[in-house]
Amino acid sequence: MHAVYERITVAGPEIVGVRLTATAYAHGLALALPDAFMARPTGFGHALATYEIPIEGRGEWLAAAGLGA
Repeated sequence: MHAVYERITVAGPEIVGVRLTATAYAHGLALALPDAFMARPTGFGHALATYEIPIEGRGEWLAAAGLGA
């Protein structure tokens, strides 16, 4: 986890944003990692909701890689 996420921003019980490490950006994880996922608060059973976790700098990384935002 430390190799991928430089910072995880939380507000109360919610993750509101993440910042990847320079190595993760260099390996293209800004494109490979989903920015939305299905989850259940307890982590078990069927997913109850879709949560969005914005990857900070993803748009800039995509633009620099020539992939659009």
